[in-house]
Amino acid sequence: MPLSQLMLRLTLAASLSSSVFLPAFANELKGHHSPYLAMHGDDPIAWHSWGDEALAKARKENKLLYVSIGYFACHWCHVMHQESFVDPSIAKQLNENYIPIKVDRELNPVLDKRLIEFVQVTNGVAGWPLNVFITPEGYPLVGSTYMPRDHFSGVLETINQRWSKDSALVMEKAKDLSKQLSGMLGILELTTQKISIASQAALFLEKAMEEADDLQGGFSNQKFPNFPQIHALLEINAKKPNPEIDEFLRLTIDAISTKGLHDAIGGGFFRYTVDPGWKTPHYEKMLYTNAQLPILLFKAADYFNHKPYRDVALETIDFMQREMRGRDAFIASLSAVDNEGNEGAYYLYTEDDIRAALNKKEQAIAFAVWDLKRPPEQVSGNLPIQSDSIASLAKDLQMTEAETGKAIDELKLKLQQYRQANRSLPKDNKQLSGWNGLVLSSLAAALPHKPALRQSGDQLAAFLLSLWDGERLKRSAASQQIGTFQDYAAVAKGLLEWSNASCEPRYAAVAASIIDQTWHLFYNNLAWSETSKSLLPNSVAQSHIADTPITSPETLLLEASAMLGGKLMNQRIQSVLALSNRSLNADPFAYASLISFSLTFEKQE
Repeated sequence: MPLSQLMLRLTLAASLSSSVFLPAFANELKGHHSPYLAMHGDDPIAWHSWGDEALAKARKENKLLYVSIGYFACHWCHVMHQESFVDPSIAKQLNENYIPIKVDRELNPVLDKRLIEFVQVTNGVAGWPLNVFITPEGYPLVGSTYMPRDHFSGVLETINQRWSKDSALVMEKAKDLSKQLSGMLGILELTTQKISIASQAALFLEKAMEEADDLQGGFSNQKFPNFPQIHALLEINAKKPNPEIDEFLRLTIDAISTKGLHDAIGGGFFRYTVDPGWKTPHYEKMLYTNAQLPILLFKAADYFNHKPYRDVALETIDFMQREMRGRDAFIASLSAVDNEGNEGAYYLYTEDDIRAALNKKEQAIAFAVWDLKRPPEQVSGNLPIQSDSIASLAKDLQMTEAETGKAIDELKLKLQQYRQANRSLPKDNKQLSGWNGLVLSSLAAALPHKPALRQSGDQLAAFLLSLWDGERLKRSAASQQIGTFQDYAAVAKGLLEWSNASCEPRYAAVAASIIDQTWHLFYNNLAWSETSKSLLPNSVAQSHIADTPITSPETLLLEASAMLGGKLMNQRIQSVLALSNRSLNADPFAYASLISFSLTFEKQE
């Protein structure tokens, strides 16, 4: 739910109750299947997993829960780990005065979303690592992002003193705050039949172009790929092309595919760039980013008749196959930090690196193609970014375009081999059902261009089928945790698209069962829930679900249902699209994928 532009900040004065000293108990995270949680398994903190047992313990001991949320590829999560969570004095404060909870946001995305919303509204900014103090009844009290060790220690002391002084008052304030937030969210969910969702397409285009960086492409100062928005722009504008929007789309997709968001040597995409010029990435590589962008690039290649987009899409598929393929499926992420603790160093090259990896002729080409003689922008060197078009480079190098392209491909392979031989990069090997569903959709889009992907797609489809027991879908193979709405929708759509691409009807049959169950589990009384169980009170049912960096699960399910077709599916889709809400009408940019789908579905009816 987008909140920053729709709500006034709330100010919370946290107060706190008597705490009882109890001996420390075991850290539950030792050997956990999540690499992020497992890395905290040796902390001197008595970490609990999020769940009923932890809340019951908090109620029994009358202690606040301290909930720390992060993910493996998050640089500042690692920093806070080394500064605070291995520190014995911090551990003593947490163990004696709180019930410490450690959460992998990728395993508990709905809890993470709820607490991100809370911190965004109360602080004005949110992110990871996320730190939230929660009452034993489950009401969020106060939260923040990264805190240096000394500041964190002071916060722990202050909150404990206030809780010890008057826990009843603090609990009452937390309940009141929760009611206020729920009321505000409830207002945004008020529905209307007077404004159709499809009719908001024009407003979406207007808002998108108002937010657009028409000089460098993308949106805002930090450049995310914004897949749902760019994809929706492309789809909507294709129906009635506007040259200004076409120009912006070309500018943005060129930046995504050729500048610092893209790994020019190994392929694949980083999560975002920290600067408006797309030069300096935040170096983690997320599976969902790399699963979705090929779909955008394939469509852009067709729409603009521009083969290089298709080449980058296929290169991204190859990257995922080579570096993100796990034993059974694709893994969650590659860390931003190498095994020596240096952010981005795995991807950076100095002039000495180039000389060590290549012969003299190759060095001259590499320096020219990727501008690697520029002054070092980071301690570990520079990120290779192609300096010009192949045509211009060929002219400068006095080579044909074909010779230049072949030489670049050979240099990429050598530089990949060099960094693999001399550096190592931690990986989060979780294999999540929903994110792998996105990959299967991407493989389906790539199959007509690369038939050799058939075996890989069939193997991935088989993995996803193994997570479905006919009634419930697991979030990952490594646990019994039930999937979220996002998991169900992405897996169903991926199986359906792979069925169509591979001409295998058995995948469609399973997808139909998952789709039907998804409607039953997550859509009731004209509203969506994103998980089958929430331990936080005052959750607000959503009439529509906004996009995140991943396409909204609502849109994924509607798209899959439309592909399946039939009277029942069409009735279900129509019941959803019949209602708009205040949030969507105020901020159509956040609901880009739903608006695009609605416009397409309306024209088909």
